[in-house]
Amino acid sequence: MFRIGIMGCGWIASVMTESLKKLPGYQVAAVASRNKEKADAFANKHCKKALRFGSYDELVRADIDLVYVATPNNCHCENALTAIRAGKNVLVEKPFAMNLEETESILREAKNHDVLVCEAMWTAFMPIHKKILSWIDSGAIGKVLYISSNLGYEISHNERLTNPEMGGGSYPDLGVYTTHFAMSILGEDLRPTSCYARKINTGVEKDVFYTLENEDRSAAAAAYVTMCAKTDIGGDIIGTKGRIRVENINNYEKAFLFDGDRNVVESVERDDNAPNGYALEVKACAEAISKGRIQTTEMPWSRTAALMRISDELRRMM
Repeated sequence: MFRIGIMGCGWIASVMTESLKKLPGYQVAAVASRNKEKADAFANKHCKKALRFGSYDELVRADIDLVYVATPNNCHCENALTAIRAGKNVLVEKPFAMNLEETESILREAKNHDVLVCEAMWTAFMPIHKKILSWIDSGAIGKVLYISSNLGYEISHNERLTNPEMGGGSYPDLGVYTTHFAMSILGEDLRPTSCYARKINTGVEKDVFYTLENEDRSAAAAAYVTMCAKTDIGGDIIGTKGRIRVENINNYEKAFLFDGDRNVVESVERDDNAPNGYALEVKACAEAISKGRIQTTEMPWSRTAALMRISDELRRMM
């Protein structure tokens, strides 16, 4: 049995816990919050057999194989380092950290302690994402020239997103998906070429329009994210021979492969009866650990560092 400890008892921790119930051989063995009563309430609702702790230091001393960091954005670095220094493998919810400096400190400590660290970019582990990459690798749409994507929800009432001290803003929670969508296809050498953000009175961005370009300027990506409205949350990948349309880049629902005459050649749809991206990222971590690796193939450290570099650059442009 692969044993997971969850650090933080908010909404996303509950999603992870429920998701793992569809994955045989995996168990949420412990949960922790800074408040023991909150940990108890969480475990009673989602994982009754789990150990409950009122501190993260207690959690990382427990008999667990992987710590899932599901705390607020601004706490990720501190919490991940606590687990790593206790010799625990770590899956850190996105955004991985607040900036590149924090990101590099986490990765450096993981290397020094020889433990796995992975960013919980769940889309990277989804079967539809891998299918999209296989279409591109096969040359089905030719050379990729342009990518567009958008991601927006009406979530501006959430204090975590509007509070700068908690790492708020639309980009950290949503922009990481649109950037990862482009980067996973165009490569890690992407650079921001433009950025326009509108901010609320707390100083965080409510929406962001930005563009990216690869080093040789052969391909570009455009993205829009907002926490003030529901968008169509779609993406398009345009190539010299065809295109790919993706429905819901935040949790792939369907993808369509079109030829140059706009005919659908192939399509793929999400299987809601199969383990979802949350469960699959834990499974990937377990498989990497079993092989003695400290990175996953789907979300290597170089990708996490590149995403954070872009985040820092966009922040300076906002």
